[in-house]
Amino acid sequence: MTEQSNINQLSAQDAQFLYIQSATNLTHVMAVYIYDPSTAPGGKVRFKDIIEHMRKRMDISPMFKRKLYRLPLDIDHPYWVEDEHFDLEAHISHSRLPEPGDWRQFCIHVARHHSKPLDMNRPLWDMYVLEGLDNIPGYAKGSYAILTRIHHSTIDGVSGAHFFAAISDKDPHGTPAIPLPKGKTQANALPTTAEILNRAINSTVTSPVKLTQALMKFAPALLSSAQKI
Repeated sequence: MTEQSNINQLSAQDAQFLYIQSATNLTHVMAVYIYDPSTAPGGKVRFKDIIEHMRKRMDISPMFKRKLYRLPLDIDHPYWVEDEHFDLEAHISHSRLPEPGDWRQFCIHVARHHSKPLDMNRPLWDMYVLEGLDNIPGYAKGSYAILTRIHHSTIDGVSGAHFFAAISDKDPHGTPAIPLPKGKTQANALPTTAEILNRAINSTVTSPVKLTQALMKFAPALLSSAQKI
């Protein structure tokens, strides 16, 4: 993400994934990983184990706890701010495949989850733990899947690869697959109102495209006011 003067504002490239999103054009990505719990200590992984594992990895990226701050009429690109009410368990859910728990049922669940929009008022990611993959050829009994969705505005190919590596372990002892950053990471504080307005005005005026878009958003209200005169 583009960061200037310690202000964490989305770049034009990242923001476009927000502007083009609609009910029929979702712009998040989803990774599907399938795990064999027999390789874990004790041969079993509980849902609460997954939550606690993620809780320990929350500091690897500010992505986990930051949400969007959008300006009225989108007169400038949004900012990332820390979610003061962040709740990890609100981002991780779980379910179980219905019988017969086969490949068809699995694909249906994956497609349904992927087709739902993310909650744009919270940090733009979630995880869905799916159990009951017992009748899928090639996978061990008791295997489960983790479906992770992340909005494209907050992650790209390189940062995505780093994210998934950082939450993974390379052995049963919980050794991270890659070295984790030291200390906590967090989104920068929101600029003052004056700073936001100044940046928005400069950005809009210096960009003919953005100026036109802003005028188009104001046009319906202006027309309505004129008709009432």
